[in-house]
Amino acid sequence: MRDSVNPTGEPDEAEIIAYLRNGSGIWSEMSAGPDVLDPEAPELSGIGSLYTDGTWLWRQDLPYYLTKYHVSLHSDFVAHVRNAHHQAIEVPEKRLVEILTQDLGIDMD
Repeated sequence: MRDSVNPTGEPDEAEIIAYLRNGSGIWSEMSAGPDVLDPEAPELSGIGSLYTDGTWLWRQDLPYYLTKYHVSLHSDFVAHVRNAHHQAIEVPEKRLVEILTQDLGIDMD
């Protein structure tokens, strides 16, 4: 991740951060962990929690790294967010279960 740090963010970074924060929660953990780029920073909560827009999946702490370090995101993801006009949709429960079981291999039984 250290190689992804930038001095400034994308021109629409605030909108991308809002998109990430408004994704659909798919997995929630009460875990906490260090800032991987600054071990002296306070611990981050919920780092194992996952969000999705039905296509992409990201950790709850991604907006933090984007805000603090302006980390580079995959260009296809940034294009996807921009094509959605920075508006995360609510993902139907059926798709959330599909992601959990088929993509992440989590047994729901």
